[in-house]
Amino acid sequence: MRDFFRRLMGGAALAGVLGGGALAGDWPEIKQVSFSADNARVLVQTAWQQDGSGFSRASLGLYDTATGRALLRLNSFSESPDTTPTALLERLTQGQKQRLAQTGLLGRPANQPRFVATVVGRTLSQPQWSDAVRAGQSKTYSVFLWSRNVPIELKVQPSKVACAYAGLLPAGEGPATFTLKVNGQTIPTPQNPAVECAARYTLDRVDLSGNRVLLTVRAYAPGFEGPNAMPIFLAATLR
Repeated sequence: MRDFFRRLMGGAALAGVLGGGALAGDWPEIKQVSFSADNARVLVQTAWQQDGSGFSRASLGLYDTATGRALLRLNSFSESPDTTPTALLERLTQGQKQRLAQTGLLGRPANQPRFVATVVGRTLSQPQWSDAVRAGQSKTYSVFLWSRNVPIELKVQPSKVACAYAGLLPAGEGPATFTLKVNGQTIPTPQNPAVECAARYTLDRVDLSGNRVLLTVRAYAPGFEGPNAMPIFLAATLR
């Protein structure tokens, strides 16, 4: 969000240079989630094309599934039109080969998610405010874990954190935070919004290996051309 107004000023000209056309808000695509062989750690790789500028971005996140603590969070950005998001992610990952080997995640296979959010008639990679849950509301998702469907409850509540871009939020709304419960178990979540000016949230993806889980929640916040839907990753051990 810190470069929001920089992009706002230059985005129109850049869009013309990069081919024009309507662009959606930022939607970091989850390219792969991998658990270590002992399920003690989980790696998530994302890559996307930034709204407005069209530049490539990529990120790596490594999490401890016992504590939820982030062991590694790296972001990469390229302004070269010749660098694709996939190529940028590959470069970022190659630079961390030693760290991934030490944590048992080098070359680990992609996990098959137990849940991926969908909408009717379009792709979620074109985010709209209506896709997500606003403050004062909750939503329960039924997700097949192990041998049965398990309820995952997402509850969104107002936050007192200041937002410099409140005028870009849906009318009458302000910053919000959320709580998440899996079959009644509360998953530790950020006390304050992890994404600046986030006002709505939705459960996007659930990855499971043994009793270790990576929950991806999308935080909806003002973007250059509509809301950005930024992922928040929550690693946990389920009871």
